[in-house]
Amino acid sequence: MSSEYDSSWLDELELSGTAKSFASFCKKDLIRRSNTEEDFDADTYTDAIKLVLRKLGALEMDQMQ
Repeated sequence: MSSEYDSSWLDELELSGTAKSFASFCKKDLIRRSNTEEDFDADTYTDAIKLVLRKLGALEMDQMQ
């Protein structure tokens, strides 16, 4: 279990509406999962977050790097 996951990149995004709510949920969920799930893969979870934010139109491709 890894409790050292850095989700600060979510704070740096200028989000609003549904995307902002989703990002807030993900920050809390990342902490919870990294502390409770032995096989938690933070990189895969981060990729999924980025995919959803992209689909919501909240991220431009340049910000995804």
